[in-house]
Amino acid sequence: MKKKSKTHIIIFMTLINLFALSSLIINYNLTFNVGNGGSSSEYYDKANLDNESLKLSKISGNIHIINNSGWADFRNDGNCTGSGTYSDPYVIKDLVIDGGGSGSCILIENSNVYFRIENCTLYNSAGEFPNAGIRLSNVDNSQLINNNCSFNYYGIYLKESKNNQISGNTANNNGYGIEIAWSNYNMVSGNIANNNYDGIGLVIRLSNYNTISGNTAKYNRTGIWVLDSNKNNISGNDVNFNSYNGIFLYRSDNNEISGNTANNNDYGIRIEFCNNNQISENIASHNNDYGIYLENSDDNQISGNNASYNADDGIKLEHGNNNIISGNTVNNDYDTGILLFFSSNNIISGNTANNNGKDGIYLSLSDYNTASENSVTNNTTGIYLSLSDYNTALENSVTNNTTGIYLRESNNNIVSGNKLTGNDECIVEENCQGNKFSGNGDCIYGQGDGEGFPLELIIIISIISGGAVIGVATLLLIRRKKIRKK
Repeated sequence: MKKKSKTHIIIFMTLINLFALSSLIINYNLTFNVGNGGSSSEYYDKANLDNESLKLSKISGNIHIINNSGWADFRNDGNCTGSGTYSDPYVIKDLVIDGGGSGSCILIENSNVYFRIENCTLYNSAGEFPNAGIRLSNVDNSQLINNNCSFNYYGIYLKESKNNQISGNTANNNGYGIEIAWSNYNMVSGNIANNNYDGIGLVIRLSNYNTISGNTAKYNRTGIWVLDSNKNNISGNDVNFNSYNGIFLYRSDNNEISGNTANNNDYGIRIEFCNNNQISENIASHNNDYGIYLENSDDNQISGNNASYNADDGIKLEHGNNNIISGNTVNNDYDTGILLFFSSNNIISGNTANNNGKDGIYLSLSDYNTASENSVTNNTTGIYLSLSDYNTALENSVTNNTTGIYLRESNNNIVSGNKLTGNDECIVEENCQGNKFSGNGDCIYGQGDGEGFPLELIIIISIISGGAVIGVATLLLIRRKKIRKK
């Protein structure tokens, strides 16, 4: 009996020792710092790597791999699978790593072999730049798939890295959700980056030729911020309920911003000091200030967007030249549908601007612009020019507004071929010189239109009325003479 009890005690002590040893293994911080293996980088086509290599990796302490040969040692120690080729990438999978407030949970440097990090939970990295749940520095040909990188300084941070795919990850409650810096030709798709306390869901900084698509970035200060970055594609993202900007482009050129939803922010889409960008087919509605706002930006195309129900203007262009604003819907904005301020040589064409609180289209201190073929209905003023010269309003449909077209202290403008019906006042000029009006139907300047009498009828009535007055006066004169004779 005593022998049996002794056996039980030995087994129990052995289990305690094993448990303690496993805790040490889990919390061990692994670093592989080996000379560069030097395999050449292949151009990555972003296709999915083979799933056969996705085997369970066994370690869960902080991981730091330096250079290609570091991967080989990491694998040889049994910490990952694969061989680092396109068809057989290194794989780290299904780990839970508490960074312990020190460094990054996973840090990869100076690597161009193929690898994949998948289904890992990575949190509590050090709380300052540049630490992250996953941090890549000078890394090519990676896939970061379906990881949860929340409660870090950065959720995911790439620097000087190219041809990487970041898809399906969650990066919430970090300082910054996902940032790409000095990095080109990467794909960032289908990620969630919400509630990041320093304010940015996704950051593209000094990076070109990246695709940012299908991501959700809500409840940040700014959903997506593109800074000093060119020729990127920002499409199909959901950037709602951010406290400042849905999408913010700053000093960035030749980007395509399309098919995004940017609602319930202060600014839906904000663009400053940016040229030659295409902003198309976005929804930017119910924002606290502007749907789409451009400042000091030239040669951009804003087309096919819906910027309605905003608390200020639907689309505002300030200090911008040679832009095209076409085919947009700007209805039910509290102030103005489309506003140009200190902006010249722009084209405003084919837009629908209905039911706005003040003006459908408003040009202030803006010269040499053309507004053509727009539909402007049920606004206080359909088209309003203030202190704006040498503009052209051509073939617009301006109907059922309080005032159709209003020109105030605006000179040498051309107003031609417009359909002006159902407005309380047709065309009004105030302190203007040299404006030319032609082909605007039966519009009588300063008078109602559409429901009034045609000009020809007014002339006939005037003639008849005049004749009647003369006849009555003649009869009275004859009668007076007869009385005198009597």
